[in-house]
Amino acid sequence: MKIRRYVAKNTQEAILKVKMDLGSEALILNTRKIRKKGLLGLFSKPLTEVLAAVDEYGQKLASADKTGSSQSSMSNFVDDSDKKEEKIAILENRISGIEETLRELCEKVLNGSRPTVGTEAVEDSKKLKAGFAEVFYNNLVSNEVDPEIARKVVNAAASRLPASAGVSEMAAQLSGIIAGLLGKPETIKENSEGKPVTVIFVGPTGVGKTTTLAKIAANYLLNRKKSVGLITADTYRIAAVEQLKTYAEILGIPVSVVYTPAEMQEAISQYSDKDLILIDTAGRSHKNKAQFEELKALVAASGADEIYLVLSTTTSWKNCREILKSYSFLRDYKLLFTKTDETPVLGIVLNVRYMTGKSLSYITTGQSVPDDIETVNVDKITKNLIGSYLKDGPS
Repeated sequence: MKIRRYVAKNTQEAILKVKMDLGSEALILNTRKIRKKGLLGLFSKPLTEVLAAVDEYGQKLASADKTGSSQSSMSNFVDDSDKKEEKIAILENRISGIEETLRELCEKVLNGSRPTVGTEAVEDSKKLKAGFAEVFYNNLVSNEVDPEIARKVVNAAASRLPASAGVSEMAAQLSGIIAGLLGKPETIKENSEGKPVTVIFVGPTGVGKTTTLAKIAANYLLNRKKSVGLITADTYRIAAVEQLKTYAEILGIPVSVVYTPAEMQEAISQYSDKDLILIDTAGRSHKNKAQFEELKALVAASGADEIYLVLSTTTSWKNCREILKSYSFLRDYKLLFTKTDETPVLGIVLNVRYMTGKSLSYITTGQSVPDDIETVNVDKITKNLIGSYLKDGPS
């Protein structure tokens, strides 16, 4: 069964695309109204999305009678669903690889011994459980979980299970432990006293602080109907100031540029009538101590209710440890991860959470404003790290 997604101005145009691509035998699975991603999509007319399917065998028979021109027209309507299918295939291959490793391990343990009872059977069960644990450990490390952390969580899961436990029980226990370590995410809290909530974003260069701030601003303005004020202290890069000004102009919200702690306090006081004040800061190299002294002064002057340390999931764990040491002057903050669309592994999320003990908050999944940001989904990250297993075995 081949499944495709089609987007058009209206239902008639979408159905036409389906017929041209999949033929008259296609089955319509679902239709719905959607909007384009990005700020411009918020002000444009909704589009129609149609999900259609066709039996691949039947399509191959029908395609024998089609001309070269019709084949060309079909290719013109292939959309980004191909990319999504490719990502799914990669994940399926990874899980299949784990399944094959488990099977080989079971064969080595069981085929190398005669049928056993009593003490010998117990020993075989222990070996099998240890083998499962080792497979999960290797999978965590391959997903860039720190080896020490991976060993601790796997050992903790194994210690809670009987010797006869299978792979699904091990997976369930490990999933619960990792979910517990990741904790419940915390996002921006509203102020019940009628005062604006002041939030400052800090982090190294190139992690996407400005774009992330714009996504949050747009979400609170358009979806939550809150008044927002923006402040930027990222005066090291002219492009960053202009970028935030562009977002502010599109959204119709004020933005202030500050250079000193005194100007920071003045700008905050000017936004006393707002519900939310978002503050952007310059990316600081974790090797430049002088810049961090400036950042400390700005953070102190802001008197921010919440601080978000923004980190990229593409950063190596070695560099991330150095970054965390540089920002250790922050007494309390939340963790915000960006660029999850640029890496297939999310071990760094568990590593940083484990090392700092700070709460997770948001995670970004692309560059589109305001769409590509969401509250951290602990279940999704856990499955990314260990894979999905059914009661009867790997899936």
